[in-house]
Amino acid sequence: MLLIHGWGGSAASDWHDNGWGGLLAGHGRAALAVDLPGHGRLPQSHDPADYADLAAGVLAELPDGGPLDAVGFSLGAKVLLELAARHPDRFGRLVLGGLGGNAFAPERLGRELADALEAGPRAGTPAAVSDLAAYGIGNGNDRLALAACLRRTANPVLTPDRLLRVRGPVLLVVGEHDRVAHPVQPLADALPGAQVRTLPEVAHLDLPASAAFQRLALGFLGEGRRLA
Repeated sequence: MLLIHGWGGSAASDWHDNGWGGLLAGHGRAALAVDLPGHGRLPQSHDPADYADLAAGVLAELPDGGPLDAVGFSLGAKVLLELAARHPDRFGRLVLGGLGGNAFAPERLGRELADALEAGPRAGTPAAVSDLAAYGIGNGNDRLALAACLRRTANPVLTPDRLLRVRGPVLLVVGEHDRVAHPVQPLADALPGAQVRTLPEVAHLDLPASAAFQRLALGFLGEGRRLA
């Protein structure tokens, strides 16, 4: 079971620390949680050019063989869709958390956030930007690597036409208070047959820790095993 975290998180902070490994093991699944390029505790590049293809960086971490079910959160969900569009035969059921219309949009606070990571928040830095910078650093990431990732040439670039290549069943899960992913419908329309679930009282960054999200994801992924 592939798990891809969101921007500013890591395999440890989004998945392991929130108990996903144990939950999956209890359902007979082994968790493969990978760090996005520019994230995690290993040394990372500070050159934006090295983040020109995030999906290729994740693909290099995947085992050979056959289709993987997967869960992605936020940027990780966007990368997961890119992978599934490039290699539809390698993926089965997909759970995409914290992703909606933002799948087709650039990172809204990217430049300001990169500035805050490189030089620190300044007078006049919006609170949302300062909070996101603190979130990324607090999860054990290299602040300059995070900034370089934000300054990359835009990728993945998803379009409704490209998403027609995605073959497996898809579940979209967003929190009621997710100001990043809403509106969800543009993405749901581009993935015919996708199921959409909205979790009450859940904000964007709270989704990986949400027990309701975990239950929905495990139930949806388990449907595939019962049908096999």
